Amino acid sequence: ADDKQIAFEDKVIARGREVMANLPEDKECLGIIGRPYNTGDPALNLSLVEKLINMDVLPIPMDFLPLADEKITQDYVRMYWPNGQRILSAARIISRHKKLHAIFMGNFRCGPDSFLSHFVHEEMAGKPFMEIEVDEHSADAGHITRYEAFLDSLRGSRIAKKEKKKVTIPRKTAATPMKDRVLYFPYMNDASYIIAATCRSFGINSESLPPQTQEDVDLARKYTSSRECFPMIATTGSFLKKLMEPGVDPTKVSFFMPDHNGPCRFGQYNKFQRVLFDRLGFNKAEIISPSNDNSYEDISGGHGTKFRYNSWRAFVAVDLLRKFKQEHRPYELIPGNTDMVYQRGLDQLVICMENGGKGLAGILENIGKSFMQIPLSNGKRKPVISVMGEVFMRDNPYCSAFMVDRLEKFGAETLIAGFSQFLVYFTIRYLRDSRWKGDYKGILKSKIQEFTQTMTANRITKAVLEMYDNKMDVSMNEMLDSCGPYIHRHYDGDPAVNLGTSVALAKRGVSGLANIIPFTCMPGAIVEAVSHKFRADYNHIPAVHIAFDGQEDSSIDMRLQAFMHQAYQYRDQHGLTGFGDSMMNHMKNQKAMVTDR
Repeated sequence: ADDKQIAFEDKVIARGREVMANLPEDKECLGIIGRPYNTGDPALNLSLVEKLINMDVLPIPMDFLPLADEKITQDYVRMYWPNGQRILSAARIISRHKKLHAIFMGNFRCGPDSFLSHFVHEEMAGKPFMEIEVDEHSADAGHITRYEAFLDSLRGSRIAKKEKKKVTIPRKTAATPMKDRVLYFPYMNDASYIIAATCRSFGINSESLPPQTQEDVDLARKYTSSRECFPMIATTGSFLKKLMEPGVDPTKVSFFMPDHNGPCRFGQYNKFQRVLFDRLGFNKAEIISPSNDNSYEDISGGHGTKFRYNSWRAFVAVDLLRKFKQEHRPYELIPGNTDMVYQRGLDQLVICMENGGKGLAGILENIGKSFMQIPLSNGKRKPVISVMGEVFMRDNPYCSAFMVDRLEKFGAETLIAGFSQFLVYFTIRYLRDSRWKGDYKGILKSKIQEFTQTMTANRITKAVLEMYDNKMDVSMNEMLDSCGPYIHRHYDGDPAVNLGTSVALAKRGVSGLANIIPFTCMPGAIVEAVSHKFRADYNHIPAVHIAFDGQEDSSIDMRLQAFMHQAYQYRDQHGLTGFGDSMMNHMKNQKAMVTDR
């Protein structure tokens, strides 16, 4: 079979050389670029090739082009999609060829294409090309009209004065911060303030950008197609707003946007942002992109072990701080008390980490005691709703459509898995990948890292273990061990973590799951697609999936109200009305107790 396949591919290449050497002068010659399941399937591409032939056009399959000669990954270092490499190679070849133009065919909501379309546009350097999306709709009259219009435009472009534009490719980004620049972290959640403080303790001048607003998103939408991941749009807006502030010197700033080796689109964020910065004249601004290949240790500037240790401790602490807030705020007697105690605690953690994290466990214990002094109402426990979803969005107020606030308004107690769990996930992946590659040094490093993370987290958590409902804690190994019936544990990214957490928390007694995903997010779509099977396996636990892209939608409130009605019924049917030991003891010790309204 291999021999037959190789022989076929050799024939294709040979035929391609023959065709390219004899392109007709009296016909338009269009290279058809895209994924083979689109460009090679008449049912999916609505007989594209036949239509073009009927218009007296010569279609050139992408496989006929000398793609292997381009060495495209030298310029697009992290283009980890093989089809993406082929598409960019084809675009580069067509842009240079005097006779060829291109049709770039993709799919509606195709995640990789949301980034590839920007790169293809650059590679074409002003040469006209047509981008077309196909979906499940089979009406093709509109496609014929578009082909005709494109062919007319090509005739017009030959008359017009041609001006080749400069191609902007995603040049290499640094992995380690520069000492003469401020390193800005995009706001994801309040952990952004903590990591910036940790960096400052190592002499890295760093700050967290403020939480995203509509202004950030509106600014980013001027330069994006809105098909990209919403977190990318939100962070791009934050970066541009900072660069456009009066008095900001691009030579003195850098922005944190990590690298990633796929398959998620996350690894393309910094590539697109680098191209955009250069296109807008901010070529002197830097993007700092440590990689998950070495667990992001490059950001430390040579202090890998200690930096990772302090960052880990800080993330564990801020996760616990958030647990305190989410457990207390739905029951507070005096509105605003919990937020005040939380902010004071966050400020204390920031100062602690700026000073190297000394006495962190003791500071966290005192913060926990402050929460235990907040007067609470007495009554049934509200439905506990686990807020799930893409890690950037689920705990980011604006980017989650203020999900926690809305759920609390409709009578929920919320629960969000800690951000620190993803550091554990990276460690587990680092160990797995090291084993796959036979990297014994990596295996040893990852095992030491895993042991240190476990011991350190236990030491910090022990200080406050009796102050929160620790029965809701789910380890990363339990998540990955639980996701198997719905998705393979080695599918890298959110789905395995999301579904594994859902299984674990359904067993622990939550009353519902609220899943917030970026609009067009492929991993999020996978979770939503298999969630019906998961729910059927777990008593049809209520679940709601909200795809959000920054556009306010009145239906969100209606959907959440209906969801919370189901969650209350589920809570009562399954007797999930009791508090954990910590909250019960807290309420017993309250001097002022009132009946729940």
